[in-house]
Amino acid sequence: MDASARDFDIELKELPERIEEMRSDVQTLEALLEREREQLAEATKLRAQQVDELKNRTDGLAKAKAKAAKARNLKEADAAEREVDANRRAIREREEEITRLEEAIERKSTSLATREEQFKEAHGNLKEEETKATARLAIVNAERSKVLKGREDVVEKIDKMTMKRYERFKKSKGTAVVFVKDRTCSKCRMSLPAQLYIEVTRAETLTRCPQCQTIIIHEDVMRDPNEEAGEASTEEVAPEASA
Repeated sequence: MDASARDFDIELKELPERIEEMRSDVQTLEALLEREREQLAEATKLRAQQVDELKNRTDGLAKAKAKAAKARNLKEADAAEREVDANRRAIREREEEITRLEEAIERKSTSLATREEQFKEAHGNLKEEETKATARLAIVNAERSKVLKGREDVVEKIDKMTMKRYERFKKSKGTAVVFVKDRTCSKCRMSLPAQLYIEVTRAETLTRCPQCQTIIIHEDVMRDPNEEAGEASTEEVAPEASA
């Protein structure tokens, strides 16, 4: 039963993990998108400040020129000229800064548009996969329940200590029980010592492989006695039939 349910258990574990990984990627993309929006807003705000500063400097330049025109002596003329030069430098700096900001805003706007498309696509894929996963998990759970039907009844027939060891092995190793065929453990391919092989064929105690520590059972133990009797009967009748 557990062997039949193993693939279902793996899918029940891996499918939510895959969806969670997709959700994490979408959240990362959303965080990047939000940061770029903030950067664009900051650059836009800074450009507005530089435009205001440029206007103030332009007004200052006009005033400085008016002062220079009204200068009554050399001292006033020199002071007005220095003010004109200072405003011109400031205007030039503001214009260069505004140009850099406008280029940055354009690049960021383009990047933001691309990122928004990526987020939209990723978010849509996530929703689609979540819907598929929900439907698939329901099917897997139903199929798993079918193959495990009656397991509790079987467990009640096994002594608690054996069952406890079995569950511990299954949890730590994934596979708790494997069959022995031709004196070989089917998990690690180790050839069993003669005495241990005899113990396994007798099936009187719970035996573990000395190499991989998995519980080992001889394949003949699982054969249906009625089936063997039927095979023997067929062999006895066969000669007569051929005669």
